[in-house]
Amino acid sequence: MSEEYDWMEEATALAAQCWCDPETSDREMDSALAMAFAKRLAGWMQTAAQNQRNTEYYRGLLVECGESIGDEAYRCDDGTMSREVLCDKIPACVDDILGI
Repeated sequence: MSEEYDWMEEATALAAQCWCDPETSDREMDSALAMAFAKRLAGWMQTAAQNQRNTEYYRGLLVECGESIGDEAYRCDDGTMSREVLCDKIPACVDDILGI
């Protein structure tokens, strides 16, 4: 997703659902409060989405490094081979390659 997504629709729905929760279902909905909450929630949702995109990007870089390293980046501690790069093994693999 290259453009920033507007999470307001989802956040508004979640805010409105708060009045359906057992502890608040007996209260009349305050739409101004719901919209104020939704606005803040949408910001948090945007932050979380950006964090996930960043995580996927940097994990992808690690996977590329692991693919370049080869078998050792796929080898589990018990000696079996994983189908995917084991990203947590990459620092040790690099140390081995560099003789550190």
